Amino acid sequence: MFNLEYQRKRRRDAQVSKIDDFPQEILFEIFTRLSVKSLLRCRCVYKSWKSLISNPDFMNAHIKRNVLKNACDYLVIHTGYDVSGFSVYDAEEFTKRFDLELPRPKHVSYAVYGSCNGVLCISATWRVNLASPIYLLNPSIRVFKKLPDCHILQTAHFVTLGFGFHERGDDYKVVRVVRFPRKKDFFAVEVYSLRLDTWRRITATPPVSQQTRFPQPKCLFFNGFLYWITVEPSQHCTSIVSFDLDSEVFQKIMLPDILFGVASWSVPTVQVFEESLSLFHQREDDNVWYCDIWVVEADTWTMNRTILLPRCESVAWPLGIRTDNKFHLVRHVRNMQRDPILVLCDPVLRGAKDTGISLSYHSQFVDAYRESLILLN
Repeated sequence: MFNLEYQRKRRRDAQVSKIDDFPQEILFEIFTRLSVKSLLRCRCVYKSWKSLISNPDFMNAHIKRNVLKNACDYLVIHTGYDVSGFSVYDAEEFTKRFDLELPRPKHVSYAVYGSCNGVLCISATWRVNLASPIYLLNPSIRVFKKLPDCHILQTAHFVTLGFGFHERGDDYKVVRVVRFPRKKDFFAVEVYSLRLDTWRRITATPPVSQQTRFPQPKCLFFNGFLYWITVEPSQHCTSIVSFDLDSEVFQKIMLPDILFGVASWSVPTVQVFEESLSLFHQREDDNVWYCDIWVVEADTWTMNRTILLPRCESVAWPLGIRTDNKFHLVRHVRNMQRDPILVLCDPVLRGAKDTGISLSYHSQFVDAYRESLILLN
């Protein structure tokens, strides 16, 4: 009996030793194919595995493999106006996975200002000021980081934030735009580096007038650029402001002529559609609602398609259309008898699936993200 148990123990020890002795490049390739949940468990097995999984090169490789899936893993939804957190749902089954909560002052609600590689940039959306905290949040590993205080804290008004990945510098950056009420240089810009954990002020400023508004809190990150929709009331002009995370230069992009002076209630949203910078514009014509999708082709805006929207429904913001051409809609209930509902519409089958997810009238934010290990210590 003793010999049998001893032999079994030796075999187990030998198997463990063989696994631990796997070449790093083979483990690297195997681990990039695992889910974040599995990787977090693997970190607890061996110190060498923990070191490998925590390596920034491995995190980047894991993200790149996830991008090849062409589908998001989860939906992050802000389901209330005066709540401290967000809810995370499975993107295919629409089942709630967990709730995320952030520390907050009383009566302050948060908004997502940017997202990239599974990380969200979050700050206050109501009563926002220059002292409002800014967080980077990774829902996959339930880790958030509060950013240090910015340099500009007085005599200026908060305008907007942007968040994205600087590939050449292998760094995540937050861009903060503020406005001075009575100065010749009425805008100021600061850039935060996650790698250095510091803010610095840059000389570049948005090429827009002082009265320009940034009506939508979330900016778009795409191919190394940040994009915001802007409205200049004095000129009745709607445009896009871009920021290159590499050269740190702003540019102004004019919209199609037909969208030049759209009403404030129908300002288009900037998104990615079929791997191109695009605009989603919802409009009404003879009591029928449509969503026009414009894409940039060779620096020229082209109408790609028009979607007929079902009655009392609008395209979810900022999620919009999925890679399989199904799109998320917000179904509004007449007379506000109950909260709006998130539905998934299939334009080919001309059907809509009720996801069972209720949204708030005050905060109908719906976005998607892929799993990642970014912010993992």
